[in-house]
Amino acid sequence: MNKIKKIVNNKYFIIGLITLFIITIGITGTYAWLTWSSPNTTEMTITIGNIADVIFDNGKEINTTSLAPVFTYDQGEKTSFSIVKRSTAASANITYTVTLDITTIAEELKSASFKYKLINNTSSTEVASGDFSGTSNGSTLTLYTGILTDTRADYTFLIYIDSNIENNTNMMGKEFSATLNITASNSQTLTETITYLYTNASKSTVTNNSITYNTAPSVGLMNDRLGGTTESLDGGNIRYYGANPNNYIYFNCSNYSNQTSDTCELWRIIGVFDGKVKIIRNTVIGSYSWDYDYNNDLSSTTYDNDWSTSTLQKLLNDKYYNNINTTYYNNSSTGKAVNFNTDGTGIKNNTSRNMISEVIWKLGGWDTSQVYSNQFYSYERGETVYTGRPIIWTGKIALAYPSDYGYAADLGSCTQALNSYNNCTSVNWMKSILAGNILLTSHSSHPAGVWAVESTMNVSNASYYSYVAIGVRPVLYLASELSLSGGVGSSADPYRLSSS
Repeated sequence: MNKIKKIVNNKYFIIGLITLFIITIGITGTYAWLTWSSPNTTEMTITIGNIADVIFDNGKEINTTSLAPVFTYDQGEKTSFSIVKRSTAASANITYTVTLDITTIAEELKSASFKYKLINNTSSTEVASGDFSGTSNGSTLTLYTGILTDTRADYTFLIYIDSNIENNTNMMGKEFSATLNITASNSQTLTETITYLYTNASKSTVTNNSITYNTAPSVGLMNDRLGGTTESLDGGNIRYYGANPNNYIYFNCSNYSNQTSDTCELWRIIGVFDGKVKIIRNTVIGSYSWDYDYNNDLSSTTYDNDWSTSTLQKLLNDKYYNNINTTYYNNSSTGKAVNFNTDGTGIKNNTSRNMISEVIWKLGGWDTSQVYSNQFYSYERGETVYTGRPIIWTGKIALAYPSDYGYAADLGSCTQALNSYNNCTSVNWMKSILAGNILLTSHSSHPAGVWAVESTMNVSNASYYSYVAIGVRPVLYLASELSLSGGVGSSADPYRLSSS
């Protein structure tokens, strides 16, 4: 009888110990041990040239032989660091890469149970996660590459053994040592910068003409879904939209080493298309006919809406591109002949010319005016043209499309077709740029008709638009590899292209 009682009492004692252990785990939330060590175990700062300072709260070295499982990643072991712009790079966007250089990893830790996470504390988002399977001594994990547009970014890096995965007790107490490293440069491309701004901004959807679009209001960018034809909300071109987004850029500079309003022209970025940035001149180069051909003896004229042979196309891609003065024939009250003076107007130098990409421009047309942005996008890339007109042209400089003007508006506020865009002037950054200007797209039912943005801000076509003198703002694509030397895209601090 006493023997049985003793066994029962021992059982109660064992159960009590287990209960106490569970309660202890519940209170502490973790039973992992890890030591971060560094030459400076408090705070250390590493300077990357004149670009940035990286501040490690507890050093950059990770050394442990005391790992144990945890229930959730936030119970794991962690360290924090910040990437801070230096004053010498205050106006530049900085590309940085976070890597983990593994010095020693025990065989038992090369497992899907041993994990890491990188958290951006500034935006409260997880930017990287993974495990250490497939790693080895001396290997490097690239955790994350980002672009710093603000003054700083704060991060927390965590490692942990996931107790939710079975058979990980053999990982306890094993050796792991590694070093966190951050590299940075201010040589990211303009395409990468705009894409990064859109991709990493918070999104909201708007619906226009039954098409749903993804927008990033905080950075004034949206995705056009190729006129609404892609399944993915992020499957199309990235465009700037709204009243006044930060899409200003210096271009056609006389001195790219000293880019100011005195040495450069101000252009605006339309968006990113097939990896290239499309820009439009902020001011007109003058008023010229889309097409007004003279015979050699000046006895008669011919004009039509064939862009491949039009006089304006030839002007932009020859005299304007090569900065050559010429006489241009307009249908004007001054006797048709006007001077095209390239002083302060044409492409100034080979540095700027080498930045321009030769691309295929789509020449599809349309003939009715009540058309929405997504419809125009499809028509421009279609095959509906006046008899005999080409549907593509390859060249360097052309004009804006009707869809460019349409998508520049906030489609959540502007629900009209383009022939009623006079109601959208307060939410369209192109309103002051394209009002009274000619467009690239032709009238498909008339041999001389082309589309234009009237002074009323509405898009319209007319049979005479190919030969009247009307405002011209060149449009071109920048080479995809062009990097930035500074600027944030605002009117006060436009993006600045690197000429090297």
